[in-house]
Amino acid sequence: MEVVKIRLPNADYVADLLKAVTAVIEEGTFRATQDGMRLVAMDPAHISLVDFELRADAAEEFKVVKDTEITINVEELVKLLRRAKKTDALILSYDDELRRLNVTLSDLRGGKERVFTLNTLEPMGGTMNPPSLSFDATARLEADSFYEAIEDSKAIADSVKITIRPEMVVVTAKGETKSAQHRFVAGGPAVREIDAKSEASASFSIVYLEKIVKPGKALSDDVEIRLSTNRPIKLSFPITYGRLEYLVAPRMD
Repeated sequence: MEVVKIRLPNADYVADLLKAVTAVIEEGTFRATQDGMRLVAMDPAHISLVDFELRADAAEEFKVVKDTEITINVEELVKLLRRAKKTDALILSYDDELRRLNVTLSDLRGGKERVFTLNTLEPMGGTMNPPSLSFDATARLEADSFYEAIEDSKAIADSVKITIRPEMVVVTAKGETKSAQHRFVAGGPAVREIDAKSEASASFSIVYLEKIVKPGKALSDDVEIRLSTNRPIKLSFPITYGRLEYLVAPRMD
């Protein structure tokens, strides 16, 4: 029985969204309701978490007969979606009896459809809720500039210290013989806003930050950074019709 059917106007964009999800997980469980589709999942090492949501109003058609959990290999779905052309719409339909997800790339200009079938996986223990955290400081930066700071730091060390002060955001990397520091000053072109009454800072693995920020900046011009000293960092990438947020645990040196 077909319990979910979603028609989205741009298959290529959906591929970019799901690629951002695979920065954290390879397999995951999406929960489809009448409001939209959501996935909250942690990586196997329990260092990073992704919270992804695509609202129903993003779709040209969004039909959910009943609340449904769909567990899939997200990386395999992204591979299929990468076959899409710029003019392809995407239709996702799920049969809960056959446990199959049909992926249709529909080129209306050429009157052609390509249909792929992806077998779903055994449930992974149900969907999870993101932890409820409070943060002492928030900054909104240009995503490309923040990614550049992460990439430059990669040549110095395997971790970076991120500091939010009332007047600036600082990204610092220290190696045995060299160091690097990027300063994003309030009022500068790369800083959208800073909300901090005092300094907050923590260190994080560059590997995890790079994997997250690279696909995130392809979807959003900005990144919102929320931080408390030596606590997980929250990275949010504003997207139309949904949510793309990450948590990364601090690295304690």
